Amino acid sequence: MIKMHKNHPWIHYLLLLFGVLCISWSAILVKLAGISGFGSGFYRMLFGTIGIIPVWLYFKKPITDIKGVKVAIICGLLFACDIALWNSSIMLSKASISTLLANLAPVWVGIGALLFMKEKPTRIFWIGTIISILGVTIIIGVNQILEAHLNFGNALAIFASMFYGAYLLTVRKGRNSLDTFSFTTISMISSTVLLGLICLFTSTPLWGFSTQTWLALGTLGFIPQLLGWLAINQALGHIRPTVASVSLLSQTVFTAIFSVPILGEMLTLQEMAGAVVVLVGIYLVNRK
Repeated sequence: MIKMHKNHPWIHYLLLLFGVLCISWSAILVKLAGISGFGSGFYRMLFGTIGIIPVWLYFKKPITDIKGVKVAIICGLLFACDIALWNSSIMLSKASISTLLANLAPVWVGIGALLFMKEKPTRIFWIGTIISILGVTIIIGVNQILEAHLNFGNALAIFASMFYGAYLLTVRKGRNSLDTFSFTTISMISSTVLLGLICLFTSTPLWGFSTQTWLALGTLGFIPQLLGWLAINQALGHIRPTVASVSLLSQTVFTAIFSVPILGEMLTLQEMAGAVVVLVGIYLVNRK
């Protein structure tokens, strides 16, 4: 991808912000598509892969590190598991609760960085993480959380957050030896294959959809997956996964904002207050 000057690290944060803005459309587009979670997940990866392959061939750099290729494949499998589990959790429990539990990813990233990457998260990281998750809790609603009973869908969301956290931790290793386009292309192909197999074994319908559904699925593959994760993967090559994982929590805030004009879901004072708390936590983690 474009070379970033080492004296301008803020460029990588702008890329991360752009990526977050793109993936914030994911839940909205899945809702507009109106098909099974497995199906929307498969087409998200398939259309994203179809879009990135011509770009990758144009900018293709020699791939000499087989280890980096293996890491990219593993990242694709982790990401596919995250999507499959999270979408399934939404079908089995309240979407709001699944969203909150999926946002536990920064906790697993912090623990993983401590155990496997010899990176000890700072005190301000944990404070910012707790504050951001508190903000997400406020947005969803404390009453909904207290009234919910842990079920199989909730358990799937927790496992999804673990796979998401593992993905964020693993990306850094792959990005150390592969350029952004090669890494993203390989990982997306890996995700597409696994999600395709999941759809095959679960007999998930993959055709016969309306024009609106196909438009939503195509946009899902192009904006959140192709543009969003290209930008995020580029940023993750330069930003610590602990910091990036908390910054990605802002997706919840932007999704709520974008839902107003698209889905007609108005923001309440409680949701706006929660959004402010999320941003405060993210600021604390990124303030250096």
